[in-house]
Amino acid sequence: MVTRISGLASGMDIDSMVKKLMTAESAPLDKLNQQKQLMEWKRESYRETSVKLVTFSQELSKLNMSSAISAQKANITGNTSAVSAKVSSSASGILDVKVTSLATASSTTSSAAIELNAPASAPTDWGTVKLQDIKGSGISGTVPVTVKIGEASIEIDPVNETIDSFVNKINSNKQAGVSAIYDSATGKVSLTSKTTGAKDIELSGDIFSALKLGSTITGGEDAKLTVNGLDMTRSSNTFTMNGVELTLNSASGSTSTRIEVAKDTDKLVETVQGFVDAYNDLLSTLNNKVSEERYKKYAPLTTDQKKDMSDDEITLWTNKAKSGMLKNDDILQSAAADMRNAMTQGVKLDDGTTISLAQLGITTGTYQTKGKLILDTDKLKAALDKDPDIVTNFFSKQDSATAQSNKYTDQDGIFARMRKISNTSLQKLADKAGTSKVSTDLSASFLINSTMGTELTSIDRRITDMTARLNMIETNYYKKFTAMETAINKYNSTSSSLSSFR
Repeated sequence: MVTRISGLASGMDIDSMVKKLMTAESAPLDKLNQQKQLMEWKRESYRETSVKLVTFSQELSKLNMSSAISAQKANITGNTSAVSAKVSSSASGILDVKVTSLATASSTTSSAAIELNAPASAPTDWGTVKLQDIKGSGISGTVPVTVKIGEASIEIDPVNETIDSFVNKINSNKQAGVSAIYDSATGKVSLTSKTTGAKDIELSGDIFSALKLGSTITGGEDAKLTVNGLDMTRSSNTFTMNGVELTLNSASGSTSTRIEVAKDTDKLVETVQGFVDAYNDLLSTLNNKVSEERYKKYAPLTTDQKKDMSDDEITLWTNKAKSGMLKNDDILQSAAADMRNAMTQGVKLDDGTTISLAQLGITTGTYQTKGKLILDTDKLKAALDKDPDIVTNFFSKQDSATAQSNKYTDQDGIFARMRKISNTSLQKLADKAGTSKVSTDLSASFLINSTMGTELTSIDRRITDMTARLNMIETNYYKKFTAMETAINKYNSTSSSLSSFR
């Protein structure tokens, strides 16, 4: 390490002179750091776009779910209280339902008062009574006792088990499938099957007879009903038929319940509006990125430049410098153009007919809107009244021949087209900037193996090499000035010595 001597002998400001010399020498390094900063800003802007595309793809997946794009509803007439209905996307047809009787659950209750082993007055709270104190329980000593409810086995603590804890064990045993309650005033117990229908449940263990319950949970009955003239039974009051989930609420009496499956127009309009909003939001992002003004005169600030500026000035300058990173970018322009073209092309159905945007009440607005969509809900509802499947066919159709590729055809619906265009754009962004094709995290790491990643690595190496070279140059400058100061000191010393001989 070179000892740096200030200009005591020469009277010169060595540090200031070296700094000025190094400012000129450092100009190429400053430009390289600015180049790196610009590339990093551009990569961040690519990541913002990538996140927007991934979010759009995720929204397409939600909108393409059958509950959204094929939504249906049940129109119920007649006895609307006896039966309720929920429809799935696969539901169809008309059901005329008449309920004769509802399904009931098997149950059993204590038939008499519970007896205790030792004569005593009735406890204040029968829940605290230990099972070993109940007459005929078969529980004594310290060996655990196992009883069964159907196929479920329940172990009883012979010492500490009470009516309350035993009831809790029954209720928490999923395999038993029984709900148990007790009356704290009388000790009587009730067991009821959690499911309805004509199915008995066997009870095994002395404790059940001691609780005056008997050996079987019985009495359940199947629901009896007539659907479209066909008599039938069901073990549950809720079941599915023709894609319609029916819930029997009461006997029908003289009036049956008529259930007609129809398209849920309001839900379908909501789905289309959701797509229009998501599409417009993405297109707005792409258009803004490629048209954002680029201020080339505002280069990234160097460390020395920032020292002479306030925080507000730095922020304003940096915002200008970061503006327009993706102006006229090929990837984004291509994505926006492909999406606009895909939207304006009709969707060809299997029967050869074609559905266009206009048929669904969707227009692309004026030139100034740059392809944004406008939805006329009244026209869409009219189109649905005429053809209930028009939304599903236009948006959800997919060409099986190209399902595994990212190239769409006129037989692909809009969702398939948008997804393929998004996938293509995401791949391009990943190749160029190293962005993720699946993440919506704006702080996600960039992939190393990308064009920009390779370029940044190269720039980092050049910065490292140049920094080392500048350090050597600075050291050499100080060496020269140090040698000069040393020489001047010698001359001054010699001059002083000669002066002393006068």
